[in-house]
Amino acid sequence: MRRSTIVVPSFVALSVGVMGMTACGGSDDETVSSTVTPVIATLPTVQLPESFPDDVPMPAGIELDEANELTGGQATIFDITGWNAGDPVPLGEAYLAELRDLGYEITSRADSTENILFTVEGPEWFVSAGFYPDAMRERGTAIGLTVGPVDSANA
Repeated sequence: MRRSTIVVPSFVALSVGVMGMTACGGSDDETVSSTVTPVIATLPTVQLPESFPDDVPMPAGIELDEANELTGGQATIFDITGWNAGDPVPLGEAYLAELRDLGYEITSRADSTENILFTVEGPEWFVSAGFYPDAMRERGTAIGLTVGPVDSANA
């Protein structure tokens, strides 16, 4: 698993407080200093499962939030969620065009002024995709993908 490193400032004060020093008879010119100490936090970066098919592209510029491999019966389905700073409809249209250029055929599609949903099928894989305004971040696009073998989509 890849990891990202983030430096977070941590303020560490001396254990003696100003009030405690005054009560103990300290003079008014005594000072308490504080030191900024960087704290290294390592956060995991979400990656696609190793078994995710190489011949299924991801939307350009997607930042993965979750990438799950779900196995049931004889089929493995991949459930992917992510984010992109762009607008939903242009991002969805670009991804759909990329899939169509690779030979995927549209089996369903729903559009509105703010989002795009579609399912396409290729020789081996289906891709169901949704591109929506991101309500959590209040900007950009939330992206949801489900990828699985074509035979499981038709079962």
